Amino acid sequence: MLTTIAAGFLVATTALVALFQIALALGAPWGEYAYGGARVGKLPVGFRINSVVSTFVMLAQTGHYLAQLGVFEPLLDPAGNNVVNWVLVGFTGLAAIANNITRSKKERAVWAIPTILMFIAALLVALSL
Repeated sequence: MLTTIAAGFLVATTALVALFQIALALGAPWGEYAYGGARVGKLPVGFRINSVVSTFVMLAQTGHYLAQLGVFEPLLDPAGNNVVNWVLVGFTGLAAIANNITRSKKERAVWAIPTILMFIAALLVALSL
């Protein structure tokens, strides 16, 4: 039950982060809420390209957690799935650290708590197998 809630939370949050990255890539003036917060307004082209890549990474995570919930057919065997779950624990842990040590108060205000919760949820999913 807790694993299902954690995976559902991760589906929702990774999809929302993907939408945020799409908005950045399309020129939303939210640069101060991403990539260290040093760029106010629209991001430069290099960062916008990075946002496109980040979108695909987040959508892949969304798909992975949808497979955890049985919505999609898993692409991996249980051992491979377990490895990916632990890689995602590491990924979300690094994201939580990065978003909590940034100098940007605005970025911390938006991302500090969600990234910590994403880390905890990813840990719960990884521990469930």
